[in-house]
Parts: sequence; structure tokens; C-alpha cells
Amino acid sequence: MSDHRKKSLGRDPFARERKEPSSGTVERLIKGGGGKRNAAREVSVRIRLTPANLKHLETVRDRLVARGRRPMSRDELIRVAITLLSPDDIG
Repeated sequence: MSDHRKKSLGRDPFARERKEPSSGTVERLIKGGGGKRNAAREVSVRIRLTPANLKHLETVRDRLVARGRRPMSRDELIRVAITLLSPDDIG
């Protein structure tokens, strides 16, 4: 028997294409990555909310007050939503 070894012929043409790696800029901004590690960093953003988004925010605010929680502003609720957001939430 001869000694046959597997030799790579290059990239597998049937392999699934890799997705482009994301830059991670938004994730670094949210987590405060880059620069000084210990310093908190805030980023000012400007967003547009649809009437449905505004109605939903008001409903959440009303439910929080009904549960005996302190009233929260829209900005605070949006910060909470961003903090809890994960890649699996976007489809």
C-alpha cells in the first residue's frame, strides 16, 4: 500500500460563505470599550419614535407606576431597553 496523505486543494467551493465580521463599534460604545477602561462614557443620540412606539412607552410607564415602581422618563426606559437588547432580539 502506498502512503497517501490528504492534501489541501484550497478553499472548499461547497463550504458556506462566511458572514462579514461586524465592526463592533456600537457594542464598544454601549459597553464603554476603548480608551480609558475605568471612565464612563456617554454618547448622545437622537432617535425618532413612531406613534406606536410612544404609545407603548406610555403603557409601560403606566404599568410601572401601577406596580408601585417609581415613575421613569422615556429616556430612562430607552436606556433600559438598549441595555437588555441582544442580537437574538433582532430578526
